[in-house]
Amino acid sequence: MATNSRMKHVLPIAAITLVISAICVVVALAIDWLPDPASEEADRVDLLTWWTVWVSIGIFASVMGVMFYSVWRFRAKDGDESDGPPIHGHTMLEVVWTAIPTVLLGITAAWAAIVLAKNEEIAQAGQGPLRVEVLAQQFDWEFTYPDLGVTTGDLRVPVGRQVVLNLHAKDVIHSFFVYETRIKGDAVPGIENDLVRFTMKPEYAGRDFPIVCTELCGAGHGIMRTKMIALSGADYDAWASQAKATAAEQAAKAPAPPPTTTTP
Repeated sequence: MATNSRMKHVLPIAAITLVISAICVVVALAIDWLPDPASEEADRVDLLTWWTVWVSIGIFASVMGVMFYSVWRFRAKDGDESDGPPIHGHTMLEVVWTAIPTVLLGITAAWAAIVLAKNEEIAQAGQGPLRVEVLAQQFDWEFTYPDLGVTTGDLRVPVGRQVVLNLHAKDVIHSFFVYETRIKGDAVPGIENDLVRFTMKPEYAGRDFPIVCTELCGAGHGIMRTKMIALSGADYDAWASQAKATAAEQAAKAPAPPPTTTTP
């Protein structure tokens, strides 16, 4: 009898949970929530993101299923202000609803640590990483290529080669973010942050990607934007040679500083 009574509640709860789950899955898959991942690191981040989405849908649907059924099945009648029957703890149920979230959080934390460590690895193969110094200031971005002696207002990177950005801030905290790479990093005054590393996929050569600041940095925060241009290896080398030559020519034309004089 006890089993039949319990199943009388379990089956409708399961049905409601399945309906809610189906609605959530349709919403998750029908809407293009994320742009196409344009970097190798983005694939790892997206996989972890979807794991958290599916786990969250499962937990949400389960909780809502119980809640909706309880509101419908056990609601008090009009005018009934009596106390409900005393309910004592259910040890097994408490163990289960503590153990399951603990396991899920443990898996998510371990997975996130692996993704973070993998995304922060410095590639040593081939040419090695391209290093760029990034200066953030209200409300502008500045990119310096130490190997070229060139400073630009937009970021040009070769596809298929790891890029390492050293972030600096001139005034307040800013945050570098290119949505398609799924990689972001804070630029903090007085601190050098070189944890922004990504490798653009070859099929995205020739594409432009918006660079935005995702840390509220003042009245002009919303317009602190520029672009990242992904180039093929050959196109990047051609641009680098031209930019280096132009910088050298401009340096040669610059007037020499006046000689300093000392007063005897």
